Amino acid sequence: MKKLQPKSVQTYCLAALAVGMLFGFAGILTRVKALSVICVVVLIASVVFRFIFYRCPHCEKYLDRSGGDFCPYCGRKINE
Repeated sequence: MKKLQPKSVQTYCLAALAVGMLFGFAGILTRVKALSVICVVVLIASVVFRFIFYRCPHCEKYLDRSGGDFCPYCGRKINE
């Protein structure tokens, strides 16, 4: 399986969070519990996706909240 670049993972997670929030707001406005449940599932899936795939492409360590261009563990460029 091809590794995802950390920048792509961040983009996908932000998109999933936005979709989840839209479901949440729709659930609140329409008072449909199913939409709120979908919101929670999408938000949890986004967090799990980030924990699994937001890793350095070189040393495979989780990047946590690092937003720089270099891995804090191995020092190599993240987005090549």
